[in-house]
Amino acid sequence: MAIKAFILVFRGDPLDYTKFRHAALHFEFPNGTTCAMHVEGAPGIFEFVPLDNYYPEKSRSLVKKIPVVELPDWVDEVSFKGLISRTPVNNGELDWNCQNWVGDALARMRALAIGLMIDVCLEAQDE
Repeated sequence: MAIKAFILVFRGDPLDYTKFRHAALHFEFPNGTTCAMHVEGAPGIFEFVPLDNYYPEKSRSLVKKIPVVELPDWVDEVSFKGLISRTPVNNGELDWNCQNWVGDALARMRALAIGLMIDVCLEAQDE
């Protein structure tokens, strides 16, 4: 079984404008647990917040749960959560928000995948 990654998009609050839509990442792990990871706050004072055993379908403001990727089960859950939780929160730019954080976290996941690919390529037998 694999780790399944999703992007969550929620209706904006107080008004449903593009800039007020909330974005987060959601993960389903092989052992049946789930986790959402996101930043909350306001420009300049965002904080990273993990939510263990979060079920987005229960939220009335969920607009879409977008499948991103399935990671092989040999990716360690604890290490993976650590990688995502270390995605920097950028409180230095006033136009930075949760949507940017999701993009940054996905870039970290991509870098992890590329690193894993390189490791496997370097195991070539006939070098």
